[in-house]
Amino acid sequence: MIGALSNIIFLNPWVLAGAAALPVIWFLLRVMPPAAQRIILPTVRFLKGLVPERKTPSRTPWWILLLRVLIAALVLLALAHPVYNPAQGLGGNGAVRIVIDNDWPSAHNRKQQMERASEIAAQAGREGREIYIHTTAPLQDKETPLAEGAMGSGAALSLIGGLETLPWAADYRAAAKLAEEQNAAHKKEITSFWLGHGVDASRGGMETLARTLAEAGDVHYIEPTGENLPLTLHPTEGTENGPGVKIIAPSSLPRDFPVTVRAFDMKGKILDQQTITPGENAGGALPEITFNIPAPLRSSILEYALQGQYGAGGVYYLDARFQKKNVGIAVPEDETTNAPFLKAGYYLRRALEPYANLSYGDIETLIDQDIAVLILPDAPALPAVVLNSLESWVDDGGLLLRFAGPKMAEGSAPALVPVPLRSGERTLEGTLTWEKPLGLAPFPETSPLYGLPVPDDVTVRQQVLADPSGDLAEKTWASLSDGTPLITAAPRGSGMVVLVHTTASPAWSDLALSGLYVEMLRRIVGMAGKTQNSAARGFKTLAPVWVLDGDGKRTSPSDSALPLSLDVPDKELPSALYPPGLYGREGLQKTINIGDHAGSLEPPSLSDAVKRQYYTASYELDLLPYVLAAAFILLLLDTAAIIMLSDGKRFLRFAGVILLVGGAVLPAQAQEEAFKYADGLYLAYIKSGDPALDALSHTALKNLAEVLKQRTSAESQGVAAIDPETDEMAFFPLIYWPLSAATKNFSEAALLRVQHYLDHGGTILFDTRDAGAGAQSYSNSPQAQKLREITATLNIPPLMRIDKDHVLGRSFYLLDQFPGMYSGAPVWVEKNSAAGRDGVSSVIIGSNDWAGAWASGRGAPGSSPKQHELAMRFGVNVVMYALTGNYKADQVHVPYILERLGQ
Repeated sequence: MIGALSNIIFLNPWVLAGAAALPVIWFLLRVMPPAAQRIILPTVRFLKGLVPERKTPSRTPWWILLLRVLIAALVLLALAHPVYNPAQGLGGNGAVRIVIDNDWPSAHNRKQQMERASEIAAQAGREGREIYIHTTAPLQDKETPLAEGAMGSGAALSLIGGLETLPWAADYRAAAKLAEEQNAAHKKEITSFWLGHGVDASRGGMETLARTLAEAGDVHYIEPTGENLPLTLHPTEGTENGPGVKIIAPSSLPRDFPVTVRAFDMKGKILDQQTITPGENAGGALPEITFNIPAPLRSSILEYALQGQYGAGGVYYLDARFQKKNVGIAVPEDETTNAPFLKAGYYLRRALEPYANLSYGDIETLIDQDIAVLILPDAPALPAVVLNSLESWVDDGGLLLRFAGPKMAEGSAPALVPVPLRSGERTLEGTLTWEKPLGLAPFPETSPLYGLPVPDDVTVRQQVLADPSGDLAEKTWASLSDGTPLITAAPRGSGMVVLVHTTASPAWSDLALSGLYVEMLRRIVGMAGKTQNSAARGFKTLAPVWVLDGDGKRTSPSDSALPLSLDVPDKELPSALYPPGLYGREGLQKTINIGDHAGSLEPPSLSDAVKRQYYTASYELDLLPYVLAAAFILLLLDTAAIIMLSDGKRFLRFAGVILLVGGAVLPAQAQEEAFKYADGLYLAYIKSGDPALDALSHTALKNLAEVLKQRTSAESQGVAAIDPETDEMAFFPLIYWPLSAATKNFSEAALLRVQHYLDHGGTILFDTRDAGAGAQSYSNSPQAQKLREITATLNIPPLMRIDKDHVLGRSFYLLDQFPGMYSGAPVWVEKNSAAGRDGVSSVIIGSNDWAGAWASGRGAPGSSPKQHELAMRFGVNVVMYALTGNYKADQVHVPYILERLGQ
């Protein structure tokens, strides 16, 4: 106790002198009111024997006096402004400079950092010293770090409270320059406190900043302890058992410190999580984590996240580069292993095996395997049947990648190539030609390969030549140094045909032996499934779709975020101009992640002149509000005591009224909470008990409400989460009920409330969300079984599969299908809707996962933008259907509907 009291100081200690007045206060309270005088009154004898209902004490009880003196003492104590565990003297002389690392690694220790900064600013104010505030990461709007001062303690505390962590690296050289300018302007001693994050995650310059700060006075570097250092991660190829992740950690990370990484899919569902400890591998080289994720689900991985690690460095988002495509190579599989240095299949397999799901065989067999890319090395003229199948496959969206060779050169006018070809090949080496092998020209800005480095040692000895044409330049993705095409491409239907005018093996060129070969194939394969316009049209930049803030949360890009130019060097990413996030254009996307640019995360190397210390948990605590609260509570007790002493029955009545009022407040609040949904249209969903699914449903209905506002006159006031066990359902014309295996079992009372809702005009859209399991599986899925359990006790009329003439298909938009994330699964409604419901079915049952489509802003992987738009239109239709009933079933609308249908 004595040690704790020794950690308290008073900012206004002179106020404590008022404690000398406490005995005087005791005396005054003791004698007031004045003591009663004895007066002889003859008529008082008539009152003899009567017992008074109320008794007034002749003097104030001692415990009341003690209570009031204690109240006065607490008020004096509060005015003296006590502080527990105050900051020690800052040391040094002159002004105080607080340098705060606000780049991405600081997010993990932001609370400690801000508390220490506030503590230093408060102590500087007590010592009457000027304060300068610096940050080290460039601000988003100014692209330079913050440098403010001189200022007082109040202004400094306000500025510190408004600082945010930024999701890019610090620029210590720019911060050093600002500090140097400040040193020259101040010309006096400045004591600097550098609140760091304990790692060097920048592009250098920490020593420069430390030297600049030391030129003006003492420098204190404060950092977190080993177990609180920031980490980040980067995906790896993993093993055949699953994908992998590499943890980037400082060498000072404790060996027994557990690190947990989670893998999430596109819906926010955890696919797997793994935990490791550094063990004997401490020193920045943690064991690689391998996830146990089934092969069919690996392409759905969207995000890796470090559990318990805060900030943009704790997450890693994947783009198409990490999603393996199904690629077929039209060669026998043994050609990829036997005589490997002679066959094209060997080089294609070695280049693409880590990045794609490969299969081998003849063309027709591969097409039947649902591949996205078909690679056709040098091939002779194709039979008509095979050529027709291949053309149909490309027209449907396939990407055909062809390589030239002797067989193609021998033929005349080969079919299914992007540009007309000359017969024969061009030889650039040999005794019969003066020409020499040619190198590659830089990729043009209109090429999807733009930005890939061109090696100087790659030469081409033979090629097939394209016939000159007016659009040859538009179709050329890569050229030799003399301008002749090396790679050409052209859209066909919904697909694409790409031709490399040399061999896939080293027979005609060194291309297959270079790293460019791998990167070129990865980028071309990554384009599979895109529209013809996006693949054929050249691009220079990718616009920001969403970005990460300093806390690692996805947010809309600010006006200062620039489109990502593909020629920006990786060492300059991320930055204030290009924050981490997703950049895309016309279906082509690229993510910027901290883990790709974090460096080694080693502890900073600072000179011995810098005094280093750790953040500690013992921060100062201002006791003023707590002391005032205690005084107020005692004042309330004093008031209650006076009432009790003056009239006990009155006090009991008063207490009873308080209890009654308090008991009525909660029901009134609950009733007010329920009736708040009665003043407008609210979209509602049933809480499933699965937090991820509930968050998805909330986002979905929020997006649907925005679409309703933009396209219709129905303006939703918000979204409500409903629990049938406790919540009133009557205020909502339509309730969305998503089902999952985790959906809880409802009580009989809750199901009776649901039945009452259905019987009195309400409509429920049940969504089992399992259409992706296929027609043979979703009828027996856990979600379908949950639906059967719920509806088994409900009185639901006979259902029918919705037909093309149902009013739900024309309540607002004319629809003949009702897709969500998935399409094609049946939708069920009442066979004969009650007349009193305006023909509106009380239940609508489907499995297309509409919430997934409404929430994500896109359909399932491989689905088209059209499918997502149809999903949003179905959402509009179902809301308008619930609101307007069979209005659009009236015969007066039939001519207009037929006209729009072209009938």
